[in-house]
Amino acid sequence: ADAKYVRAMRLMSRFFASLPNFPVHQHQQAFTVKLKSRLPWFFLREQQLLLFFQDATHLTTKWRNRLLSSTAELRLGDQSISINHLYSILDNGNFTKLDHGLTKSDISPKDRQSFSSCVKLISVDLFKILKDNVDTQETLVYLQILKMIIIAYIDKKQQLLRVSTLFFMLPE
Repeated sequence: ADAKYVRAMRLMSRFFASLPNFPVHQHQQAFTVKLKSRLPWFFLREQQLLLFFQDATHLTTKWRNRLLSSTAELRLGDQSISINHLYSILDNGNFTKLDHGLTKSDISPKDRQSFSSCVKLISVDLFKILKDNVDTQETLVYLQILKMIIIAYIDKKQQLLRVSTLFFMLPE
């Protein structure tokens, strides 16, 4: 994100920043937000003038791009989550594109906003291949979370599934 916009959001939400000459929380149009104490990790001041949201498509591509990053080391427990697991499937002569539906461009970090690539990464066929290999279980879990994000925030076909997926992602 553009640093100017991030700074503006931080100042307006008072996220480790403040506007000393403009007390945002005292504005006449500010509203009150009451959060349950079971979400201590969620940052939201009680008095707010504005709320900031990230669009769901951006969230989805950001999740995919984290997997594609050459500098990020993703782990689940002591096991690695890696794009190399997907490259191995593409390079494996036992699988064709018909088996997994992927192309190298789908896992290429060049197109960082490719939502269609995100959809290909959550295919049932790819999940089956990952599930059958004991070394790729963590990458499978990472992609299953990507699927939950897409179902909860983007896929409008199954309303009840969207709601239950969204609540599954929140801690109890």
